[in-house]
Amino acid sequence: MIQDVTATKGNEFEDYVLKRELLMGIYEKGFERPSPIQEESIPIALTGSDILARAKNGTGKTAAFYIPALEKIDQKQSILA
Repeated sequence: MIQDVTATKGNEFEDYVLKRELLMGIYEKGFERPSPIQEESIPIALTGSDILARAKNGTGKTAAFYIPALEKIDQKQSILA
C-alpha cells in the first residue's frame, strides 16, 4: 500500500549549504521550510544523482527540481550562445 509522506524531518534550507543569494530568493518567495519531497530530493540532487519521485500537486516538486539546478549554476562562467 502506498502512503502519502506528510511528516518532515525538520530540515531547514540552510542545512543544504546553498548559495546565499539562492537562500535569500527562497525566503523572498515565501518558502519557510522544505516540504517532504524537497527534504528527500534536494540532498540527492545536489550530489548530481538522478531522481525519480512522485508527489501530489502543490507539494513543492518544482522547487525540489529547481533549487539544486540553480545551486549548480556558475555565475562566473561565460555564456556561449
